[in-house]
Amino acid sequence: MPFFSIVIPTYNRANLIEKTISSVLSQDFVDFEIIVVDDGSTDATQGVIQEINDPRIRYIHQENGERGKARNTGVKNASGSYVFFLDSDDLIYPDHLSHAFKNLESLEFPVFFHSRYELLEGNSKGKSTQLNKKNLLQKVQEQNQFACQFFLRKSEALLCPFSENRQLKIGEDWEVILKIAQRYPLHFSNHVTAAIVVHGNRTMELASEKDILRSRDILVENLKTDSLISTKVRENVWVELTTLAALSAAIAKNKKTAWSLWLKGIKKRPRHILKRRTFAIFKKIIVGWRN
Repeated sequence: MPFFSIVIPTYNRANLIEKTISSVLSQDFVDFEIIVVDDGSTDATQGVIQEINDPRIRYIHQENGERGKARNTGVKNASGSYVFFLDSDDLIYPDHLSHAFKNLESLEFPVFFHSRYELLEGNSKGKSTQLNKKNLLQKVQEQNQFACQFFLRKSEALLCPFSENRQLKIGEDWEVILKIAQRYPLHFSNHVTAAIVVHGNRTMELASEKDILRSRDILVENLKTDSLISTKVRENVWVELTTLAALSAAIAKNKKTAWSLWLKGIKKRPRHILKRRTFAIFKKIIVGWRN
């Protein structure tokens, strides 16, 4: 049995997934399997994966059910002690698994571990902000600090599945993290071992303010079913996704909607007025006025 199961959900990523899988196959830690869950792709994704022809790759095809269901399918079929979730357009560097194993071993194999990622956009790189143990829980409760790049012990991953609501376009990974955070320590390393590849077809780039607001409402309702999630945390989620929707509206040059959503978010959390997102929203609104 492998130690790590790398779960890669994918949908119509024939042009990107080969690089993602190659980044896993290039690891200097070799005790792993790759589980690719094809969520009903209509392009050449299956053919690309079959051409790689590596026995460590398991390919599962299912009817389209969105990322949450695909990730859950991967977990159910995983043989490893830990699962790691990797989107099919992102990359991990050669030391990603070895670094994780060393940390997991030194921590006596906890439930959760994350090592940092950087953003890749063309030839430019931008690192994520450094995490701090002192305020980590507060930060996690205000915004997803890990994206969907984290290791979970398989037993707990089975107990805390992703939402399979098809209309939850954004935040399904944050929901899992919030639930885990109420029950177990969140261990991390600031050493960068992965990359999120920024491109125009990412879900976050394509989501409209309506998609984000719908996801906000679903996520808040989902969190109400967990008795350990406080009202304050649910309000933080509401504010985060409301202001994100405001930014989406501002980018779409719908300045009245952007302004209205931003005001609603700031009314609940006045200190958010100093966040970078506020300045990004204002910049887009001002450009919209000028044009």
